[in-house]
Amino acid sequence: MKNKTLFFIFLFLTAFLGGCVASRPQPIDLSPSEFKEIIEDDAVFVIDVHIPEQEHIKGTDAVIPFDVIGSNLDKLPKDKNKPIALYCRSGGMSVQASQDLIDLGYTKVYNLLGGAKAWRSEGFEFEDR
Repeated sequence: MKNKTLFFIFLFLTAFLGGCVASRPQPIDLSPSEFKEIIEDDAVFVIDVHIPEQEHIKGTDAVIPFDVIGSNLDKLPKDKNKPIALYCRSGGMSVQASQDLIDLGYTKVYNLLGGAKAWRSEGFEFEDR
């Protein structure tokens, strides 16, 4: 009887904790055309996280190196539900920065697959220098 009770307690805790983990937001990876569509919305905050600094996609709101996202909260939207779109040169740095934003509590985080290289290969615009 005692083993049965412990089993059901374990089963309940596993299901409960598993449900909590499953509901955690995840970054969403987007193709260049999907990313372009998302960032055309002025409500989306666009960040270039590549280091060293590079040419920026047109409409970039901030440049924050991927490895110091957490120490630049003053440059990020205060509203953690505001959509944020990230990119770097080839996609690796923005993956890390996307996860860091999720860890900071942001709920709508988009990552450009292939980064600025993929953006350029599609012929999309960069800011004028």
